[in-house]
Amino acid sequence: MLITIFREEVIKTDSKRQKICELYFEKNFNCVCIAKELGISSQYVSRILKEHPNYNKQKKIRSDIKQKGYLERKKTNRQLRAKEVMEKENYELEYLRHLQWQHAIEMSKRYLA
Repeated sequence: MLITIFREEVIKTDSKRQKICELYFEKNFNCVCIAKELGISSQYVSRILKEHPNYNKQKKIRSDIKQKGYLERKKTNRQLRAKEVMEKENYELEYLRHLQWQHAIEMSKRYLA
């Protein structure tokens, strides 16, 4: 009886391993999402994935994709910041022009007379 129960758990563990690998490699889930999906710890998922021969290759691919996205966001943010600074400077310049015009009118002889 004990041997039968032990064999069933081994089969369940193997099916969990297969499910983990399927979710990670085919559906591109991360360790935390897999753990929540299967109701197991993320450390267990990570340990199982590290045993897989394609894990390092897949991890490198995901890291490169993440890095490219980061660089694109950084470039976009720089452009947006530069645009915001230019708009602010233009606004300040227009304000100074308006003040100069207003002071010129106030200091003119026509205004004082």
